[in-house]
Amino acid sequence: MLKQAEKATQVKRTGTAQVLAELKLHRETTPDPELQSALAWLCNALSRLAKNSSAAHSREVLMAADAVKRVAG
Repeated sequence: MLKQAEKATQVKRTGTAQVLAELKLHRETTPDPELQSALAWLCNALSRLAKNSSAAHSREVLMAADAVKRVAG
């Protein structure tokens, strides 16, 4: 899922909505509050990117995905 989110920053991709739905489900079901927070940031960033593709939104998705990776270990 993270790789798909990161790829969405490079090319307008179909399936971003599905990735976002899966990330939201994972966010809602994880018991780790730190991971929930990182996933919430990623979900919000990916949602903004899907609505309005820009370099700033792409960078935010990449930073949020990196935060999820660090928390997930």
